[in-house]
Amino acid sequence: MKTITIKIEDTIYDKFKWLLSHFTKDEAYIVEDFDYISKEDIHKLEKISNEYKNGNRNDFEEYSL
Repeated sequence: MKTITIKIEDTIYDKFKWLLSHFTKDEAYIVEDFDYISKEDIHKLEKISNEYKNGNRNDFEEYSL
């Protein structure tokens, strides 16, 4: 069996799940349902995290609970 990753627009998500419901679990199923984060976004978050750890906190506000 092959595994693929696809992005589905919110507007057709229900229709896509309806389409998959016409296959048996042996033919096709959703392995994991999650929001996709691109490699580019991960790199941006890593950069922000590293800058914060290195003391560059210009874009952050500290909150006290």
